[in-house]
Amino acid sequence: MRAYPNLVFLLAALPVSAVHAAAPAASAGTVQGRVEDGSGQAVSGALVRLQSKVSGYLETVKTKDDGSYTFFNVPFNNYHLEAGAPGFTTAHKNLEVRSDLPVKVDLSLTAAAAATVTIQDTSQLVEATPAAHVDITESAIQTIPAATQRKGLESVILQTPGFAEDADGRFHFRGSHGQVTYVVDGVPVTDQTSGPAPDQVDSMEVVTGGISAEYGGKPAAVINLTTKTGLGQEGLSGSVNASASRFSAFEGGVDLRGGTDTFGYVMNGFASSSDRFQDAVTFDNFHNHGESGRLHLRFDWLLGASDTLRFSVGGSRTDRDVVNLPTQEARGMDQSLLDSEGNASLAWAHVFSDTRTLETTLFLRNGVTKLDPTSGLQPGFTAGGADFPVWVQQDRTLGNQGLQSIYTQQVGALGTVKAGASYIRYPIHERFSFAITDPSQVTNPADPLYPYTPAGGGNIFHFDDSLTPTLASAFLQTDWKPMHWRISAGLRYDRYTQRGFTQGQLQPRLGVAYTVPGIGTVLRASYDRLMITPENENLALSLSQQARDLGAQAGTPAPPLSSEIQNSFTYGAEQQLGQVARVSVDYWEKQSTNSADNDQFFNTGIVFPIAAARGIFRGWDFRFDLVPVQGFSAYLSMGHTRAIFETPTIGGLLLVAPSAPGTRYLIDHDEKLNGQLGLRYEQGDWFVQAQGRYDSGLVAGDPTGISPNDPDYGFGLAYIEPQSDGLGNTIYRVKPRTVWDFNTGRTFKLAEKRSLDVGADLLNAFDEKAIYNFLSTFGGTHVIAPRTWAVHVKFKF
Repeated sequence: MRAYPNLVFLLAALPVSAVHAAAPAASAGTVQGRVEDGSGQAVSGALVRLQSKVSGYLETVKTKDDGSYTFFNVPFNNYHLEAGAPGFTTAHKNLEVRSDLPVKVDLSLTAAAAATVTIQDTSQLVEATPAAHVDITESAIQTIPAATQRKGLESVILQTPGFAEDADGRFHFRGSHGQVTYVVDGVPVTDQTSGPAPDQVDSMEVVTGGISAEYGGKPAAVINLTTKTGLGQEGLSGSVNASASRFSAFEGGVDLRGGTDTFGYVMNGFASSSDRFQDAVTFDNFHNHGESGRLHLRFDWLLGASDTLRFSVGGSRTDRDVVNLPTQEARGMDQSLLDSEGNASLAWAHVFSDTRTLETTLFLRNGVTKLDPTSGLQPGFTAGGADFPVWVQQDRTLGNQGLQSIYTQQVGALGTVKAGASYIRYPIHERFSFAITDPSQVTNPADPLYPYTPAGGGNIFHFDDSLTPTLASAFLQTDWKPMHWRISAGLRYDRYTQRGFTQGQLQPRLGVAYTVPGIGTVLRASYDRLMITPENENLALSLSQQARDLGAQAGTPAPPLSSEIQNSFTYGAEQQLGQVARVSVDYWEKQSTNSADNDQFFNTGIVFPIAAARGIFRGWDFRFDLVPVQGFSAYLSMGHTRAIFETPTIGGLLLVAPSAPGTRYLIDHDEKLNGQLGLRYEQGDWFVQAQGRYDSGLVAGDPTGISPNDPDYGFGLAYIEPQSDGLGNTIYRVKPRTVWDFNTGRTFKLAEKRSLDVGADLLNAFDEKAIYNFLSTFGGTHVIAPRTWAVHVKFKF
């Protein structure tokens, strides 16, 4: 096992955008107003609380001497606002935040002695919006059962119906793979290997249907993240945390923020290490040490009444082993992988009036991925040394450089219009080399791979190329709310350019929601036409003639890898159950051309973008939420996905003979049923919660030819079973599994504004032995982790 240096680094940040008291980042809003008494006089020091009972969002501020208050960085959602002061009754009002335009709400307090009417809290738990989505707050992210913080965000996302769990934090949404756009304070992040860290997140919205025309790139699902801000803070506050868990996993982190009404700053970061860094490829967990870290800084300036500036900078680094199979471990294989990235952004927002804002953001990112072999290899080799069945080396960079501008205007009391444009460059440079060190892999001299075997001369395949795809976009989005209706209509145009190839697409988006008066029911339907650009990781090789000439179609021209064009329909209903619960049901179906997926290169973690001629997807999602009732709350998410591809398949490093054109088959995103149940009880400073997840199993590869005595893959035969695929074929599917996680925590108050949080987690509490996937063309073979304990401590000040 290699020893890695301590993680001392970090320069650049996840892209973010600008904020203002009246115009925050594009994924958050501002709520402001004044609290008065019955005579119109300001009430100073009144306590104002903004709450979403379903998501768990809760913020509290005090009014100033003039009775004014402001909530910054408020995620888009429905809220209940209340204000109270000694000697007055509490005033209540429901409101919603749907854009960066300021929401102004004045509240009037009635003297307690004169009060004759008690105003009841009648929070609206359902959301009258065409978009199917789930809202998640920082508290849910921070208290999710997880071995280390770096895995917390992916665990929370799986609470959303429609997401099927896969290995190494990957997931499949409604049959799609990797086509999720993270929108961090209004700026898109679409790389598969550089998602945001949980410690940055203040709140999160997972949008699964009714996608606004504002979003492009990879918008099969959109995950809106609002990061923490220091605006409005009184002095310095923050936390220092540490955790430890099984497999020698350790993590430490810091979260600091502070500021004034006109300036705010945030710094958060963590470093972690583990001997089970990735999901193992067998139950043995060979060669699986890794270290990672991240640092993020954010600064906000209010430059007067109309302008705001935000700057964000940070970065991350991961050093890890490439997990070994038993035969690889026996040979002493010691491959390692390095991922590092840095991001920065600068954004400016201008408020023309209470009804018009403009936000412009410049952002950039650069990522480096290196895979090193155990040792070097020279041409003419007769044996591959420790690396088996292939020797591989990679060094690639991937950039993201963009500029976007968004204008928002309120039209009367019933509508909002948003228009914007963006231009993004993706500079890519890839170096990739490999040779086949297992002589049994290729024995036919006519095979294009034969020259790269010991018997074929011991040549080494080398690839070195650069390209810079671009994406130019413009959109118009309108949202209207006449009477009990909500109508969302938008149009987006994307122009995607690769080397020698240009693709343009108009994408209409339409969503309608109707609130049935008096019974708390919302009916919704949406249509989304989406252009989903190819994954940029290893795109140059996937497009190359060199890669095509290694497979069965050698000698034929390599086609371009076009964007996926997807037509998506969602039909749903949401019902409020008194003041304590809500339930949501959606039926969805999608059809696409150039359906995107990934092809994994053995168990290295290197993936290549590919595309099938056609994709057919359909399914349903279910969500139940119980808001806190005497300390008890719960949720239940369930989903079913049918995912079919149709050949031919292009791109990637496809070395096997293709199926006949028009052949339909189930892909490994298909899952009959998955569900996640969360139960939580909280009383005072103590909580306990349980989370159970059921997965009926993804589609596996064909195990024909695998012996039960095979040292690498024989173990997996006990965890798959044959089934009919409904297309006239017999397939193999991973057997169902149910995994339970438990955790508990308590806060000890030490002094004013100081406390100590202590917690303990038990993951896979009943030690379920199961696998995520098996011999998958797209994902390989991975097993779930055994029972794992973890302890956490956090000092807040």
